[in-house]
Amino acid sequence: MDHKRIKLDGQSKMSFRKRGEVLGGPNPRIPNAVPGRGGAPVTAPGIPGRAPLGPNVPGRVPPPRDISGTPLPPRGAGINPLKRTGMEPDLLANQVQNLSVEEIVKHPGVRPSSITSQATISTGSADLDKILGHQGLPVGSSYLLEESGTTDFSSVLMKSFASQGIVQNRLDPKNPNTHVIVLSSNQAWGKELPGVYKGSSRDIKRNRVIQNEQKLSVQNLLDTGDAPKPRASSSSNSEKKDNDLRIAWRYGLNDPKKQQATPLDNETYKDFNHQFDITSRLVPSPNANEITYIPLGTSFKPVIKQLETTIQRHKTKIIRLVIPSFLNPSMYPPPLATSQEALQFVHSLRSLTRKYSKTLAIAMSIPLELYPRDSLLIKQIESLSDAVFNLEPFNQEMLKFLEKAYQNQPTKVQHGLVHVYKVPHLSEKGQMLIMKSEFAFKNGKKKFEIEEWGIPVEDEGEPQQTTQNIDF
Repeated sequence: MDHKRIKLDGQSKMSFRKRGEVLGGPNPRIPNAVPGRGGAPVTAPGIPGRAPLGPNVPGRVPPPRDISGTPLPPRGAGINPLKRTGMEPDLLANQVQNLSVEEIVKHPGVRPSSITSQATISTGSADLDKILGHQGLPVGSSYLLEESGTTDFSSVLMKSFASQGIVQNRLDPKNPNTHVIVLSSNQAWGKELPGVYKGSSRDIKRNRVIQNEQKLSVQNLLDTGDAPKPRASSSSNSEKKDNDLRIAWRYGLNDPKKQQATPLDNETYKDFNHQFDITSRLVPSPNANEITYIPLGTSFKPVIKQLETTIQRHKTKIIRLVIPSFLNPSMYPPPLATSQEALQFVHSLRSLTRKYSKTLAIAMSIPLELYPRDSLLIKQIESLSDAVFNLEPFNQEMLKFLEKAYQNQPTKVQHGLVHVYKVPHLSEKGQMLIMKSEFAFKNGKKKFEIEEWGIPVEDEGEPQQTTQNIDF
C-alpha cells in the first residue's frame, strides 16, 4: 500500500491512502486550495479571467475571455491583411489576378502542353514548336536564340514570334487578347513583320475558284441539279485510286512526318499557329495598342520599371516580349554591355516570368560573334533561360556543295545547322537534352523551315558511251 508521512504537532505519523483515491485530487485536508484546481471542487467558481473547468467538448479549447468574462475576438481580427503580409495592395491584387486568369483558357493562341499541360503559345514557327517538345513555348518561360557568324537569320524568328501575337490579337477586334513588347528604339521594327502565308499563286487561284463555286448563283444551282449522273464503274474507281496513290507517293503526301497534326488539333486550335511569308509584310502595321517599344538608355532599371508598367496595363492579355540582338553595340550603349549590367537585367527578366507566369513569354536573340559561347557571360545567360538554341550558318564551301548536290532541287538547299542545348521541361534547369547537328534550317523564298539534317549524296553523272570505250 502507498503511504505518506505528515507532521502533526511535531510528531511524524504514518498515513495510508485509500484504494482508488487520486493523488492530488480533492482533499478536504487542504483548506487553501485554488478554486478550479487541485482539491477544490470542480463546481467551485474559478478565478476571473480563467476558463472554467466544466465539461467541454473533448479536444476543443474554450474561447479566451477578458476580466469581466466576455469572450475575446479571434486573434488577428481587425488587422489589415495587407499590413500583416507586408505586401502592397497593388502587388497582392496582381498576385490574385495571376492565379485566376480565366481568359487564358479562352485565348485562341493558347493550348495545353503535350507534356505538362501548361498553357503554351506558338513561337511563330511550327518546326521550332515541335523541337521545344511542348508543341510551343510554355507561358512564363523564355527562350534564347544564339547565332554564330555575321548573318541575321535569328531576326526572322524574332519577327515571326511578334507577328504571331499581332495576328491572334486581330482575330476579335472587340476583345484584344495579345500585346507585343519590343525592347528597341527602332520604331520601324514593327513595319517589317512578315504577313500570313496565303500559299503559292496556284493555290491562291484554286482557293478563289472554290470560293466562287460555293457562292449561291444561278449557274451553281444549274450545275448542282437533281439530274441523274452516270455511276462510275469499279474498274474506273480502282484506276483513279491507283493514280491517286501514285501521285501521293510522288509528292510525299503520305509521309507520316507531314501528318503529325491530328484533325482534332487542327479544328480545336486552328488559330494557334500561322505560317508566315517572309517576302510579304503584315498589313496594316501594328499600332500603339498592339505593340509597345521600350527605348534603351544608360541603365536597365528604368527599362524593367517600364516593362512591368506595360504588363500591368495589359494584365488580361498574353504578353510577348521580344528582345532582338541583345547586347549588339549598334543598339546597346557601352554602359549596358558590361557583364554586371547584363546579368542583372537577365535576372530581372527571369523574376518577371516567374511573377507573371500566366501571361508573359520572352524571346531573345544574341550574336555570338562578339560574345563567344564559351564565355562566362553567355553561360550565365543560358542558365537563366528556359530554352537555348543555336543557329550555325554554313560556310561558302558547304553552300556550294549543297547547291551542286541539289542542282535539280534548289528548294532543298539548307543554310545552316540548328543546335539544341536546352528545352523547357519539368524543372527550371530544363531537360538534360542536347542535340547537336541533328537539325538544319533553310531560309526559303516564302518561309523559314527547320528539318532533320542529313548529308546529301552527290550523284556523279553517268559516263557517256562512245565508240572508244566499247569492248569487243
